[in-house]
Amino acid sequence: MLQGTYSYPLVFASLFIATTASYTTLDLVGRIATLRNSARRFYWLVGGAIAMGLGVWSMHFVGMLSFSLPIPLGYDTAITFYSLLIATLVAYFALDLVTRGELSFLRLCSSGILMGLGIAAMHYTGMEALRMQPEIEYTLTILVASIVIAIVASIAALWMAHALRTARPGLLWLRRLGAAVLMGIAITGMHYTGMAAAQFPIDSVCRAATGVNTSWLAISVGGATLSILAITVVLAVLDSRHESSTDLLVERLKHQASHDALTGLPNRTHLSDRIKAAIAASRESGNRFAVYFIDLDGFKAINDSLGHNVGDAVLKELAQRLQNAVRKEDLVARFGGDEFVVFVDRIPGVEVAAQIAEKLLDAFKSHFELPGATMAISPSIGISIFPDDGDNVDVLLSHADAAMYVVKGNGRNNFRFFETAMNEATLRTITLQQGLRTAMREEQFFLHYQPKFDRTGSRIVGAEALLRWRHGDLGMVSPAEFIPVAEKSGQIVAVGNWVLEQVCRQLRDWQDRGRVVTRIAVNLSQIQLRSPNLVDDILGITGRFGVAPSLLMFEITESAAMENAEETRKTVDKLKAAGFDLAIDDFGTGYSSLSHLQEFGVHQMKVDRAFIRTLAEGNKQSRSIVSAIIRLAHALEMEVVAEGVETTEQLKLLQELQCDQTQGFLLARPMMGEDLSRLLNPGLQHDEDIAGEDGRPVTA
Repeated sequence: MLQGTYSYPLVFASLFIATTASYTTLDLVGRIATLRNSARRFYWLVGGAIAMGLGVWSMHFVGMLSFSLPIPLGYDTAITFYSLLIATLVAYFALDLVTRGELSFLRLCSSGILMGLGIAAMHYTGMEALRMQPEIEYTLTILVASIVIAIVASIAALWMAHALRTARPGLLWLRRLGAAVLMGIAITGMHYTGMAAAQFPIDSVCRAATGVNTSWLAISVGGATLSILAITVVLAVLDSRHESSTDLLVERLKHQASHDALTGLPNRTHLSDRIKAAIAASRESGNRFAVYFIDLDGFKAINDSLGHNVGDAVLKELAQRLQNAVRKEDLVARFGGDEFVVFVDRIPGVEVAAQIAEKLLDAFKSHFELPGATMAISPSIGISIFPDDGDNVDVLLSHADAAMYVVKGNGRNNFRFFETAMNEATLRTITLQQGLRTAMREEQFFLHYQPKFDRTGSRIVGAEALLRWRHGDLGMVSPAEFIPVAEKSGQIVAVGNWVLEQVCRQLRDWQDRGRVVTRIAVNLSQIQLRSPNLVDDILGITGRFGVAPSLLMFEITESAAMENAEETRKTVDKLKAAGFDLAIDDFGTGYSSLSHLQEFGVHQMKVDRAFIRTLAEGNKQSRSIVSAIIRLAHALEMEVVAEGVETTEQLKLLQELQCDQTQGFLLARPMMGEDLSRLLNPGLQHDEDIAGEDGRPVTA
C-alpha cells in the first residue's frame, strides 16, 4: 500500500476553518432564531446554509489537500462540486432544525444521525473526487468509527447550537467560541479518521491529477472561505443591530401611541385596553374594580395667568403623586387636559373604594410649589364600580364622569359615587352628542343674527351669527348646553364649518338679490383655533360662495385666545393675512395681558355683558372698569363693542364713555336672516312687523 503524508500547516488550517465555520454557524443560529418574518428567515437560511456548507466543505477540501501520496494528485471538479452541494444541503437542514421550537431528545438523536450520515456522505464523495485507479480500499472498522464520530459530533453540534441560540448577551461570544472549538475538533476528527480508513494500493494512479500546486490551492480555497465566513458574521451582526434598532423604534412608537407625552402616564387608549381586560377577567373571577375620574378645580386659571409651562409642571408633579397614592398594579392615566383616570383592580367593597378616594384626595393636600408662588389645587372625583355601575368601558367612564360633575356642582374638592339619578344628565348628554351628527343633515340647526349698532344706536354696522338648535325630541336646546358637548365630542369643527357655510350662503343670496349687506361676525371655539386646517377650511368655504373677507369677522373669547397665546397669535396672523378682521369676545373674563392683546392686533374688543349689567346701577367699580377697557382698546386702535345693552341708562352711559358700538335687546333681539335684511333695506319692510326669536317685534 502507498503511504501518505500530511502537511501539518494545512492540517491546522483545516482545524481553524472548521472552528471558524462552527462559530459562524452558532452566530447564524442565534440570528435566525430571532427572526419573525418568514421571508427574511428563508433568505437567511439559504445564505447561512451556503456559508456554513462552504465552511465545512472547505475544511474537508483543505484537509484533503494536506494529504499527499508519492504520486501526483488532483480532484474531479464535478464530483467535488457534488460534495459541496451535499455539505450545503446538510447545513440547511441543520440550521432549519435548530432555529425552530423545542428540540426533543428523540428529534435531536434522529436528526443527528441524518446529519452525521450527510457529513460522512460529503466526506466520502470528496474522496471519490480523487478518481483513484484501482479504487480506494477502506478499513471497515475505521470507516464505521468515522461515521459514528460524525453522528456524535452532529448530535453535539445540534444540541449546542440549539442551547445557545437564545442565550443572553454578555459572555455569549466566549461560550460560542468554546463550543465552536469543540465542534471544530469533532469535525476534523471525523475527517482525519475517515482519511485513516483509506488504503491506496501500490499501483494506484490518480486520474484527476492536474499538476496544480496543492498548497496554493489550499490557500486560495481556505482564504476565500474564511473571507465569506467573516462577511457572513459581519452581516449577521449588522443585520441584528439594525433589527434591534428597528425593534427599539417600534417599541418607542408603541409607547408614544399608548402614553401621554407630557406626564409619561398611560393615555386613554391604554386605559381603555386595561379596563376591557379587567372586565373580561372579572366576569370569570367575580372580582370588582373601581374607576376614578379626576378633574382639577380651577386649573385653567393657572394656565391663563401663570403660563402653560407652570401648568405642565403641575401636571407632571400630580402624575407622580397619584401614582404614589395607589398600588403598583393599579393604573393612573391622563385622560386629557386636566383630567386623570385611576383604575383600581380587585375592590372588595364600596368602603375600600372610599378609602382609596380619600388617599387620592390626600395627594392634593400638599401645596404645589410653583415658580414664584405656592398654590393649592383641589380635585373633583367621580367613582364608578364594575359591575354595579356599568359593564363596558364607555359606560363606566361616562358614569364616573357624571359623578365628577355632581361634585363640581356641589362645592368641589370631594368625591362621589355614581348614582342612578345621575343617569338622566348623562343620558341627555349622550342624546345631544348623538343628535349633533344628524342636526346639520336634518336641518335642525338654524341661524339667528343679532345686529350691532353704532354709538347712537340708530345705524346697523354689523351683526353676529348665533347658532340655534331645534331638537326633534328635546325641542329648543340652548347653545350654552350643546356647544360644550360639541367641543368635548370633537364635532365642533364640523358644526363651525356648517355655521360659516350658512352665513356665506346668506350673504351670497343677499348680494345676488341686490340687497344691502353688512359684515357678519362668526364665533370660533377654542377647538377650532387649534385646528391646523382652520384657515384653509375658511378660505375654501368663502371661495366656494364668492364672499369677500371684508364681509366677515371672527370672534374668539378672551379665555380661548389665552389658552395657548402663541398658537392663537399664529392663527390670528394667518386670518389677518387672508383679509379677515377679528374680535376678542367676553373681554374682562379672562387673563389676557396687554402685550398679548397688542401682539394679536385684533380689530374689535367686546366688553363682557357682566360689566354692562351693573353699569347703570350706580356701581362705580363697573363704570371704572368699562371706562378703562374702552381707553385701553382705543389706545391699541381697537373698536369697542358693548354686549348685553338692555336699558336706555346703560346706552346713555356707554355713549358718554365713547363706546364705539352697542349690541343688546334694547336695540334689537336676535332674528332670522330675512328679518335682518329688511332692517338693512327699509324699503322692503312695508308695514309688517319683524319677528325676533321669541316672536316679539324688533325695532330698527
